[in-house]
Parts: sequence; C-alpha cells; structure tokens
Amino acid sequence: MKSFLLLALYSLGLFLVTYLLLDVEGMFLNALAKQTEIEIPENVLLDTLEDMRYWNKFSGLFTFLILVIKCWIIALVLYVGLFFANLHQGVKLIGLFKVAVFAESILVIAGLVKVIVVAAGDFSYEEFSLFYPLSILNLFELSELNPLFIYPLQLVNIFELGYCFLLVFFFFKEFEFDFGRSAKVALGSYSFALVFWLVLILFLTLNFT
Repeated sequence: MKSFLLLALYSLGLFLVTYLLLDVEGMFLNALAKQTEIEIPENVLLDTLEDMRYWNKFSGLFTFLILVIKCWIIALVLYVGLFFANLHQGVKLIGLFKVAVFAESILVIAGLVKVIVVAAGDFSYEEFSLFYPLSILNLFELSELNPLFIYPLQLVNIFELGYCFLLVFFFFKEFEFDFGRSAKVALGSYSFALVFWLVLILFLTLNFT
C-alpha cells in the first residue's frame, strides 16, 4: 500500500508542478499555428484546445497508471533475472515492485527538473517534448539530428545512471544478497530490458518517420 501511495505522491507532484509552471496548451497551439505546410482552420484549433483542457484534468491519473504499470514491468524484469540466476526462491514480486517504486524517485526528480528548466526558458512545443535534463542530446542541434538518434541520445543522461544505481541499492537493501550479486542481477536484468525497449523504439521510429 505504501508503494502505491508513493506513486500517487509522485504523480501529484508532477501534475501540480506542470500545471503551475507550464502552459503546455499555449505551446501546443503555437506549434499548430506556425504550421506552414497545412492551413489549420480556427475552429479546429479551438476544438483541439478544448480536448486538451478536458484530458489534462486526468493527466495526474494517467501518470499514476503509467508509473504503476512501469514499476510492475520492472519488478517482473528483476524477477526474471533472479529466476535465471536461480535466486528467486522466497522472493516476492511485491518486494521487487517496492524496489522499482523507490528507484523511480530519481526519474520523477528528472521530470520536475525538466518542467522547471522549460518554464524558465524559451522552449517551443517540439523542444519541450524532446528535452531531457542532463542528457547528451542537449549537446546537439535538433534540426541537424537524424530522428533515429534522438531517443538513444536522450536516454544517455545522469538521471538514468542514477536510476541504475538506486535500483541496485534498493535491491540490495530489500533482499539478503551481497552488493555484488545484487548489482549483477539488477543491472543485468534492467540492461537487457532497456536494450529490448531501445530496439523497439528504433524500429518504430524507422517505420513512422
């Protein structure tokens, strides 16, 4: 129960900070208005704005559901790693879920940092959607990058490294394994899942761009 309350706190924090500091609707409408290839009627823009305002009411709930699903997936990934290492005996999935929830805190911080930086700067909607704090992507001009390289470069960031460390740390604290074995299982499992996810994103990028 505490893990779900913590995820609810993460979601509420992200929702409130985004709501108070960012005008996402305004950025999105400006991006639509600047479209030169396609003329967008005013009534379409107004309908789009109304739809955004409606669905934004549920953004906190959507964030909570996404975090719950993600943490369960990470818990399953860790369990698979334990299974192949023959260390799964006596390990409960809810304990691995707890590990994933605690480790997720640093990625929530990354989200908060992103909102604060964007709120303090002059970002277009596209720049906002692609920006990730302390990532290698920030060293490149987006207009000069092949879309295929955007997500991999975005993924290489300080917060992702911190997430890996916290995943190992909380795994070590939750279960009676030594730190070396904890690092081997947690990093091995997560790395395999991350590579699979990256390949999937690259495949989708190739097919939809």
